[in-house]
Amino acid sequence: MERIKNIFFTVVFLLFGAVSCITPRHTVEINDYILLPNGMEILGKEQGLTAFMFENDPTKIPFQQFVGDKYNIGNYVDVSYWVTVDGHRFKVFVYAPSDIEKYFDTSEFMVTNVETEANIVGSTTKFLALSMVSSANEDCLRQNSLYYNIAITYLQQLKDEYLRS
Repeated sequence: MERIKNIFFTVVFLLFGAVSCITPRHTVEINDYILLPNGMEILGKEQGLTAFMFENDPTKIPFQQFVGDKYNIGNYVDVSYWVTVDGHRFKVFVYAPSDIEKYFDTSEFMVTNVETEANIVGSTTKFLALSMVSSANEDCLRQNSLYYNIAITYLQQLKDEYLRS
């Protein structure tokens, strides 16, 4: 009986030791949006663009369709468009789901908006991302950009309009 007790405690001790060695994976919840460096690459720039990423709502139409319809682009693939905000001209790039996975490790982010298959209307992609450049090809989402505040305000309004639609 004593021997069984010793074996039991040894097994429990080993299991506890093995479980305590596993480190939990830290994930970040995106409450509104997050800016991520080294996204989509554009000609003439060494570093990739900064991306404005937010969580998708699969109960809405696909974001590419929303933007395509809003700006009358006529295309839902490789979506990019020019927009004038506060008298300045900008080009906005919408990342395809494959590009989001290519440039960013989305497993670092927590998905909070989980829906059943019956409720899914649009894309099942977990996150959406956009980048924005000025007419001079400057990354508007870099902290030191003169257009940083304009870009953030515009992209937040676009995101909010999409999520309300």
